[in-house]
Amino acid sequence: MLKSGTRIEMLGTPAMGSFPAMLPEMAIVVKPRAENLPLPGIGWHIVKFTDGGKLCVHEGRFRVVDNR
Repeated sequence: MLKSGTRIEMLGTPAMGSFPAMLPEMAIVVKPRAENLPLPGIGWHIVKFTDGGKLCVHEGRFRVVDNR
């Protein structure tokens, strides 16, 4: 389980067919709130992006940059 405040980098994806490539994006792991519970299972985290958006993401889709 990652603690709140851990900085992560989302893994980018290459262009496939008509879908454009997605660049890696920085985010921070945040503490899940009541509206986010229950999480889908082990390894899932709520992350917050620089624009304020939040997303539930599995550990397989990001890498840890700074684990304070």
